[in-house]
Amino acid sequence: MGFGVEESEENSIMVMYRKASYVWSTLLLIFAFIVVLHGIAVEWNNPPWVGQSSHPVLEIIVFIFMLCWIGLLEGAQISIVGLQAVDTESFSDEFPTAAANCAVVHKGANVERFLVGRQFLLLFNGFLCSRLGGGRLHGDDYSIGEWNWSLEASQFFWANSFMLLLVILAAQLVTQICACEYQLGFFNLPIGLKYSVIYPCLFVESLGFTHSTYLLKDALAYVAGIDTSQADPEKEIEKNWFHWLRCGWSVGLVIFGGIFLFKGLVMAQTGATQGAGWENLPGWAAVVLAIFFLFIMACAEGIQVSILAMNEKNYDEYRDKAPKAVRILDCIYTKQRNMSAFMVGRQFFVALMMIMLGKCLSYAGGEGHLVDGDDWGMPMWFNEWLLQTGFIGAIFVVNVAQLATQVTASIFPISFINNHFLFFLQQAMLLVEASGVINAVWPLMWGFAAITGMKPDPFKDTKQASGHTWGV
Repeated sequence: MGFGVEESEENSIMVMYRKASYVWSTLLLIFAFIVVLHGIAVEWNNPPWVGQSSHPVLEIIVFIFMLCWIGLLEGAQISIVGLQAVDTESFSDEFPTAAANCAVVHKGANVERFLVGRQFLLLFNGFLCSRLGGGRLHGDDYSIGEWNWSLEASQFFWANSFMLLLVILAAQLVTQICACEYQLGFFNLPIGLKYSVIYPCLFVESLGFTHSTYLLKDALAYVAGIDTSQADPEKEIEKNWFHWLRCGWSVGLVIFGGIFLFKGLVMAQTGATQGAGWENLPGWAAVVLAIFFLFIMACAEGIQVSILAMNEKNYDEYRDKAPKAVRILDCIYTKQRNMSAFMVGRQFFVALMMIMLGKCLSYAGGEGHLVDGDDWGMPMWFNEWLLQTGFIGAIFVVNVAQLATQVTASIFPISFINNHFLFFLQQAMLLVEASGVINAVWPLMWGFAAITGMKPDPFKDTKQASGHTWGV
């Protein structure tokens, strides 16, 4: 029995609590946004640069820009994947921008290339947001004007980024949910998605940072005995010498990055051993903590792919062979509201791990100066732009903890979730959503859709596209 239940089974108290949570969660989000911006304005944040190299106003602008970009990356993914099987050209009169965008991203292997490039761009933006909006204590506590917080509140809500977590979650979930409800409408927004999302993601993929994913996909397909010749040849990645060169480049980057990240963790040079509540953490414990965060991130990515891969498929044949996997699928697909609740709760875990990994896998200090220990003779620009910004950490996490498990789960969806731990993780995700702490995303989504005037998708029935099937 999952924490989410069918709408018809809910009592009036649960319904009233959810509706009330729309109000208090929205107020909490507004407060969190004020706290984060105030922290940046008074320079109590933790950017990858120090001293007088930037101005707080510029940092606020960059922070908000990256939040918006994260939102566009999340929403565009939903529309691009969901519209693959739709003849968008037939709706070009009503949704001309969406049709033009789809003509680019649905051409050849561009969807797969977009998803791979987007994953890196999204995580790197998240890492930078966690540095720019992440807190460090100024003196003994956080304060706004004459309002001084206690040390415990300052450490939990500010220094350890709980308020930042709520802000990043809102940026991700509002556009995700909106694009789920209005796939064509979101992709039709006149905000230049082709140039702000599609082309940048395709460009990042072309650099080869994440090409190890393609090697893993080929290897798993071979092990599983999947006949890849049955795939659509127009959708296949062209495997020429340049492709294999970038695969080798990507594997080399993962190994190279892993060495520097391990060195930084052991030598107490990353954010995992700096800041309130972290400064006494020994190097070996920082390594264990980073591995734990990577594991949870990997599980959160894989469980979503497995569940979506079984959407509209009959999985009854697995009831005896994989009962643990079926228990997870039953919890989602036999209860009306649990899919939306799961997606929201899962995003909470992903955003939390993104912030924690941004702290653990980004070197502390700024402008190339490490906080302690040897830099192995690396130049200052390397320390600043690759280690302290989290660039190398993002490459490592995307390849090892995200894309690797996404590919694995897409090929072995039942086997991946056939264990007790992922069931408990799924229940934790549903419980987080049921708490209401992030329910501000629902009224924000409804308001965003109303302000932009999004039209229901014409290929969906009226009830499905009404915008009221999520979160109520």
